[in-house]
Amino acid sequence: MVGMKLRWLIGTLSVFALVVGGCTSSDGSDGTGDGGGGDGNGEEEVTLTLWAFEGEEAFFPTLKERFEADHPNITLEITEIPEDNYATKVDTALAAGRPPDMGLTYEQRWFKAGAVLPLDDVIESEGIDLSTFNQNAMSGCRYEDHVYCLGSYTGAVLLFYNKELFDAAGAAYPSSTEPMTIDEFATVAAQLSQPNEDLSKRVWGTIGEAPFWWSDPITHFSQDGRTAEGLMNDAPTAHLYDVMSGLVRDGYAPTGSEFELLGTEDLLATGQVGMAISDNLVAIDALETAGVEWGAAPVPIETSGAPVYVASWTDQVGVFASSEHPEEAKEFVAFLGTVGNELRIEVADQLPLDSAAPGAETWAEESEGRAEVMAAVALARGAVFVPGFWDVTSPLWDSYDAMVAGDMTAQEGLDEAAPVVQENLDRAWETWEAIS
Repeated sequence: MVGMKLRWLIGTLSVFALVVGGCTSSDGSDGTGDGGGGDGNGEEEVTLTLWAFEGEEAFFPTLKERFEADHPNITLEITEIPEDNYATKVDTALAAGRPPDMGLTYEQRWFKAGAVLPLDDVIESEGIDLSTFNQNAMSGCRYEDHVYCLGSYTGAVLLFYNKELFDAAGAAYPSSTEPMTIDEFATVAAQLSQPNEDLSKRVWGTIGEAPFWWSDPITHFSQDGRTAEGLMNDAPTAHLYDVMSGLVRDGYAPTGSEFELLGTEDLLATGQVGMAISDNLVAIDALETAGVEWGAAPVPIETSGAPVYVASWTDQVGVFASSEHPEEAKEFVAFLGTVGNELRIEVADQLPLDSAAPGAETWAEESEGRAEVMAAVALARGAVFVPGFWDVTSPLWDSYDAMVAGDMTAQEGLDEAAPVVQENLDRAWETWEAIS
């Protein structure tokens, strides 16, 4: 349910110690890099190395072609690395003083350690207006009033729904700008559900996702990101968990064993789930491929009046400090943050990071669902920074499973987990503050 890319968002950082000493050269692909300077439009031949995730077969070749055409003296070499060992590979390269010129800088600890260069100068010289960029996604690029990375697409966590199932149940479509409360969400889930002894014919209202990964971080943490105990287990948050886990217990959301029997997690696209909290990069493709008439809305909120929250992320490309070609590398990142956004629409058919990118309005042409995605994503705002988010919150997986199983109430589960989460959080901050 939670993909790897999703686990990089919300300012999610691993806080293991980073060794960056001896970063005096950068060949990035275990032996590339030509040396020398230049401004990217000069005559000297330059090779830039970029490490990125696998799976960009449609985007990278066109990006490389366009950049090299605009910068004929620069050759761009892209190495695709599996997501699950990407950070480890970069850490190893940094420790050896041999990172690439550029990479996906999802670990903000690299900013703090001085392993990544700020981009403020090239953002100013290129006239890049960050006010139209997704602000939640850009939270992962900012540290101490500097910007260290730019991106080309917007990934977001939203509530996706099947309009045909809503019509069949006589339920009103969710608003693309006004989130439902968790109680309203549960009422609609019950309304959408169609019980059937044959699982292949059954329709569930939703999927009972653990709230901590998709809800506003302020439901679990203080604004400074340093306190969890007393917030993650307060009454409104306990109610949030009780409602979500109750949807599974009451049969309005599938259990883990039912998922296994059905052999798929894509129940929204197959028409067996009415609405689900999901990643737009996955959900839109699945729904459109299946020919489902769909819509999108912000995720539910704890209580009426709570602010809208749209967790978002992007590719976050930055320049490593030991690059032998920092100016050329910065030019590439600026290219990605401008022309790259246009290419995301043209080549990859993905929502750009910059809502004002030329052609952004065409992404949603003739699709009500895509227009609703754009409306919801426009509400994204900056995120609370929590170092090592996934490590810090890891006890909540087991706690939520216990709630779903009925082994403990939501309040009992959160009260039990809160001291452990707080201890993890304190340790994460200690590790963060030790980075230099």
